Amino acid sequence: MEPKAKRVLWYTRRGNVVRGPYPAGQISRYILLGRIRETDELRCDGGEWQALDRYPELIPDVMKLPPTEENRQKLLMARMREDERRPLDRRDTRAASAEALERRGGHERRRKETDEERRYRELKYQLSHAPRSTAHLYRYPVVFTVIVMLGFVLGYAMERMKPEVAPPDCAAGPRPGVNWNNCNLSGMRSERAELVGAQMHNVRLDSAQLPGAQLVGADMEYTSLNLSNLQSADLSHARLVGVTMRGTDLRGARLLKADLSYANLSGAHIEGADFSGAVLDHAIWIDDKPCGPNSLGACKRYRVSD
Repeated sequence: MEPKAKRVLWYTRRGNVVRGPYPAGQISRYILLGRIRETDELRCDGGEWQALDRYPELIPDVMKLPPTEENRQKLLMARMREDERRPLDRRDTRAASAEALERRGGHERRRKETDEERRYRELKYQLSHAPRSTAHLYRYPVVFTVIVMLGFVLGYAMERMKPEVAPPDCAAGPRPGVNWNNCNLSGMRSERAELVGAQMHNVRLDSAQLPGAQLVGADMEYTSLNLSNLQSADLSHARLVGVTMRGTDLRGARLLKADLSYANLSGAHIEGADFSGAVLDHAIWIDDKPCGPNSLGACKRYRVSD
């Protein structure tokens, strides 16, 4: 009889936390479901720690496809199918320990039932011996299955209906709808930049020169604009929650119905700026003092009772 091939087991490391051992199939499944990240390290028995991209054979093929909408849907369906296999995966992860028992004992041993398998066996027995008066109980597993399938179909349909959003492009020039999320653009210079509807979450724009910029409807949550020049800029209807504008030049700027909740305007120059309908709840005003709740169009000070 030929000797049985040794099963290769893998370990993962994230920071100082090591997990494993796992068979290769389980590693590929965890990569597909996002439980193993690109920044994690892997090694097999007796091997050295390597980055995930050094083991392309472990990365599922569906994750290697070009980034198109069709391939994104294939990846989504593959993840949904893997989530449905969770009870089977636990049997896979016990394979290594079962082989160790087989080697030590020299003979096959009957695998112990898990609590889940025992409950399933007992329920199956009870249903098979149930009287006719309880036949209606058979309907409940079917109803549950239908509800779960409807949930998957609804989730898939909602995912398809989501508009495709372009990934952030920090090298892109100013244009309407540009995605600069999380970019560092400090010191940018662009007079009368067209940035209507731009995506600018958590952007570094300190000391930027953007006089006359068109930022109507831009989403600039938690963006940093300290010491920037926004003279005569139009930020109407912009989302400026948590934005920092310490010392920023806002003279003649339009901020009609902009959301400046929790913004920091300490030391900003606002001569001639229009804050009509702007939300200033809990914002830090130009005098370093906070605005109270329900500050609409003007900074209302906290009352003693607040």
